[in-house]
Amino acid sequence: MSLSRRSLMSRLMMALGSSRVGKAEARELAPGHLIGLDQPSDRAQYGATQAGGSTGVAGYIRPGTIEVVQQEFEVVVVGGGISGTCAAISAARNGARVALVHERSTLGGNSSSEVRLYPEDTCDFTPWIKESGLLEEIRAEERVRNWEPYIEGMMNCHWDLVLYEWATRENNLTLFLNTTMREVRMLDDAHILAIHGAQLGTEKEFIIKGALFIDATGDGVLGYRAGADFRWGAEPYETYQEPLARELPSNQLMGNTLYFRARNTGTPVEFRKPEWAAEFDTEADLTERDHGGLDLLDNSTIETGYWWIEVGVPLHPIKDNEKIRHEALRQLLGVWDHIKNRCTADQVRARAANYALEFVGFWPYKRESRRIIGDYVLRQEDVRNPPIRDDDIAYGGWGIDIHVPGGILQRRTPPYPEPSSDANWPQLGTIPYGIPLRCCYSRNILNLLMAGRTISTSYIAFSSSRVLTTGAVVGQAVGAAAALCHRYSCAPRDIVGSHAAELQQLLVKQDGFIPGVANRDLRDLARTAQVTASSEGPLAFPLSDSFRPAGLPLAQLFPVSTDHIDAIELLLKSTLKAPAEVEVALRDAAHVWDFRASGDLASSSAVIQPGFEGFIRFALNTKTKPGKFYYAYIGRHEGVAWALHADEPGKPSLVPVGTTPADLPGGNRWRPLAGGQSFCIRLSPEQRPYSPTNLVRGGTRPDLWTNFYTSDPAQPFPQWIELSLSRPTRISQIHITFDTDVNRHVDLPLYRSYECVKQYDVAAWVDGQWKAVAAEGNNYHRKRVHSFDPVVSDRIRINIHSTHGAKAARLYEVRVYEA
Repeated sequence: MSLSRRSLMSRLMMALGSSRVGKAEARELAPGHLIGLDQPSDRAQYGATQAGGSTGVAGYIRPGTIEVVQQEFEVVVVGGGISGTCAAISAARNGARVALVHERSTLGGNSSSEVRLYPEDTCDFTPWIKESGLLEEIRAEERVRNWEPYIEGMMNCHWDLVLYEWATRENNLTLFLNTTMREVRMLDDAHILAIHGAQLGTEKEFIIKGALFIDATGDGVLGYRAGADFRWGAEPYETYQEPLARELPSNQLMGNTLYFRARNTGTPVEFRKPEWAAEFDTEADLTERDHGGLDLLDNSTIETGYWWIEVGVPLHPIKDNEKIRHEALRQLLGVWDHIKNRCTADQVRARAANYALEFVGFWPYKRESRRIIGDYVLRQEDVRNPPIRDDDIAYGGWGIDIHVPGGILQRRTPPYPEPSSDANWPQLGTIPYGIPLRCCYSRNILNLLMAGRTISTSYIAFSSSRVLTTGAVVGQAVGAAAALCHRYSCAPRDIVGSHAAELQQLLVKQDGFIPGVANRDLRDLARTAQVTASSEGPLAFPLSDSFRPAGLPLAQLFPVSTDHIDAIELLLKSTLKAPAEVEVALRDAAHVWDFRASGDLASSSAVIQPGFEGFIRFALNTKTKPGKFYYAYIGRHEGVAWALHADEPGKPSLVPVGTTPADLPGGNRWRPLAGGQSFCIRLSPEQRPYSPTNLVRGGTRPDLWTNFYTSDPAQPFPQWIELSLSRPTRISQIHITFDTDVNRHVDLPLYRSYECVKQYDVAAWVDGQWKAVAAEGNNYHRKRVHSFDPVVSDRIRINIHSTHGAKAARLYEVRVYEA
């Protein structure tokens, strides 16, 4: 059903006198079946109240005491968390007039300084998948400005300020902060007309009308009040036949967390527990809840609080929100009392002696609530063995992450069902998966989209997609989708049928990533350009004196640029007292995260001598396909270890782009080793997968190929890249995607990505000489767009003068556009 400009669009902008108020009309897909809630009896009475009529409640509203402001927008976003903020900015950048309605003073939701849950990079768990686009813009800027590390529990005002700046600088975006949505006004049963909000501090109320609405509330409040179908809790196995689903349905949700921040005062500080706080006398009261460290890089640090101070069952995450906050505060103060006064580890109490609480959260980090049902429900198989869909618009990559209901109230129960990552990975690990647009709009409210936790998923898939970083990339995609709906005067459902490819191309142009989707922009002149460079770096794995024991099978994935591999050399070490035979096998991979092949292409054996440490050669003599990924692996060998390099946080990455190490903890599902690691391996012949031609292949991270150019790190700066176009063209814009290391999370303060190009200039060949058209002396952003006065040229050169520490120029993509 389309939103016709002459019909529905005009109706949506009508006066509100005949509108209806949606309230508690939602149909909840309770675990396993559909429940129709009773129709409210006060719908008409609400309208009468606003006109001064009677509602059956004693008293009346004195005319003129409340200022009601009516405003109209093309897109209305409700909820200013990270997903809603990204959705609003994206819609505004793509041409829609946008309202962002948020009930708090600061943007960011769970990531704001009110709550302090940082958007944790998915690349901490899967290589090469750190989120790009709007989130990368915001994160890069925040790191440059922030003097504190980027660590859970330490989000401060600089994150808030960057979010606020990024929103307020959009001319098409109007912020309504401190504004709580009270009611939803419906045009009919399938279309939202407006929302009614009240703003704290101004004594104003707002009627905000729109053509499209985005629910980014986290609780699905907008959808619920509009009557959108939704699901609550965990479905039984019979609903979607998911292997991890429970046999019976459950309404027990994961809990909410409060964080604290502690500071070293330099002198002993006493802490006296309030009488109303909880008490944790023994270590058994904090079963498998680490709480002794002081290192900021240690998840158990006492400085930044703990995710496991989590309160849920038997309390309801919406109706009992205030009770949950109070209970979580009781538990938090009890944990701090335990660390300061009761911990049986003397060294913990000694370390904590000088620490005092600086911040205690009063707004809980909520993990789950309603999930609004769309035309598609993302399921376990979608995140474990993801397909490629024509309407994929975003992606996720977090593991299936289900906490034990009850949280810290179940103090002697581990917060995870199985704390061992080795035991969990074969069942809970995911592969970067696409999220289709059909999951991001309501199936029965036709002008409602969703971003963040509220998207259409099963409980199992939700436990992966619920994280902040996934919410941010979904938010950017949904905002762009809403802008296209405005452009074409159509409903979100119509985008799937008529404009899905256009939406995908718009998103990848704006540095979004969608698995399996490459640049196919016919307007991009660079796609047919010939690309040359001053130098080109080879595939080279760094050495390491650290070894990973082969107590599990170990593998290393790498790109291949030749049509054959003669031999592979592995840096191995033996602690055995007798010679042992080690076998290496080679398999192919569809993409950089793919270890699912079941058959070996070639194999070779060699003997490792007792006490040996060094490279061992394995002759393979096998044919390969250039431009593809392969991985070599060894089986389980007690007493044998393979050298494993790990990037240092304070130094540029040495891990070759498009390489992934892994182990096999159980079953047949390999676990990538993330965070900037690689096994030590040498290939014969030498591989050169980083040609400058990769800059126009259409990718902006290693997925189906490296899609990456690097100059030779042995050659000094400056380095250059040149694009020769098919004909002289009137050019006015160039897009450059640099490398800001999508492979690892670096949490250093005042940080600029070492790999990012810092100083560069762009020149066009005009009238027999190079003419400068753009320059930058202190870049630290991944995606840069330079617009300039049109020039007629058939050659563009990018001169790279320096980086923030890396020894080579590193880029993913160049685009060129006509005036």
